Amino acid sequence: MNRTRGLAMVVVIWAIAIAGLVTASLLVFSSRQSMLGTEVQDRITARWAARAGIESTIAKMAEISSFPEEEDALLLYLEMETDGIAQGETENGEWLIRHSADGIEWRGPMDEHSKLNVNDEQVRPYLNILFYPLAFGVYDSITDWIDEDDEPSSLGVERDWYLSLDARYEPRNGPLWHIAEMELIAGVEPEDIRGEDWNLNHWMDLSEDDGESTLPIDEPDHVLEAGWSEFLTTRTRGGGPTSSGLPRLWLKAADPLELQERLELTLEQAQSLVSRAQDEQFQLTDLVLENKPAELQESNRFGSLDDNDQESSSNTVTFFPEEVDRILNETSLTPPHRPRWGKININTVPAKLLYEMFQDQERFVDDLLAMRQNRVEGITSLMDLWELPNMDETSMERLLSLFTTQSNVFTIISRGKSKGTGQEVEIITVVDRSTIPVQIIEYRED
Repeated sequence: MNRTRGLAMVVVIWAIAIAGLVTASLLVFSSRQSMLGTEVQDRITARWAARAGIESTIAKMAEISSFPEEEDALLLYLEMETDGIAQGETENGEWLIRHSADGIEWRGPMDEHSKLNVNDEQVRPYLNILFYPLAFGVYDSITDWIDEDDEPSSLGVERDWYLSLDARYEPRNGPLWHIAEMELIAGVEPEDIRGEDWNLNHWMDLSEDDGESTLPIDEPDHVLEAGWSEFLTTRTRGGGPTSSGLPRLWLKAADPLELQERLELTLEQAQSLVSRAQDEQFQLTDLVLENKPAELQESNRFGSLDDNDQESSSNTVTFFPEEVDRILNETSLTPPHRPRWGKININTVPAKLLYEMFQDQERFVDDLLAMRQNRVEGITSLMDLWELPNMDETSMERLLSLFTTQSNVFTIISRGKSKGTGQEVEIITVVDRSTIPVQIIEYRED
């Protein structure tokens, strides 16, 4: 009897122990599931906070594009740096939009028009100046990667060379889609493109400012050295918002009467514009060259003319400076569905890049930087460049081929954070405001 009772007691004790273990396991499992659920929930919160920052920025771009301020070239940037746009919060999260440029951290999105577009034949030769000396044959290899044929340049390589590699691939034979694509080009190394910004997020992460502790190897100087990506882009777009907020007029198919009304021109001036637009050699910036300041004028208000120019200019319809501004702001020589590459924004291009582009012309760069620094509204018109000291037709023509006064493409680096656990999510979006609604042309999350 006692033996039976003892055996039952042992069984009960074992049952209690097993039940305790099962209960403890369930508690641990439930705790871990709860923690995992909280982590997932906070990550979702951080993600949507980052998205809220992006949507706020896009909404502000669309607003200013539709209702622009003609006399303020910097309004868009100032608005995108404000609280509620560059920095804000949701019920359970918060976001911060910023980027690193010229060794400084800035609030707001990064202006792609502050860089050189390597796809643009007008500015690609500056690669030899910016990164001198380039490795042997690199510049020609870049050109061969982009051009449409399979004939290599004198020092470049084409399709046959890439197909001879162990990991075979072919050149794009078209515009580069992303700056990271340059790493596929013969002679270009990832370190050249990325520098210390190994994930190309245009933001200095902890691993990019800790020396040799973690990859990439960097200088722990609190300055992000971004390699070629600091100066180069593959995404800029011409055209874009007009001063009136209306769609840009394509001159080659424009109605002279509509031009006359929109631009406040005479019918003769409007007809002359449409006629000149049929000439493939004509550029809208030609009107700036033809419209020199009064002190440079000799034979007419467009500027001094030599004997060879007298006959050709006698039949040219003239425009006042404010009329030239309206023409540049409201019209285009390319159809809306085939925009040209966008030029560099003279208001946002870093001083470091200007000095590299205009080597041995430091005084000129100093004058240009002083002009834009002394104007709260920025440089609103290319006509303003005539005010630079010692400006002549040759210098002006070079500036007109490179610069513009507004930007269309921006990279938004938005980092969302959960207020609970501090979970962070980063979203990088490239947007184009040359059309309304604003287009998202790249989207990626960490």
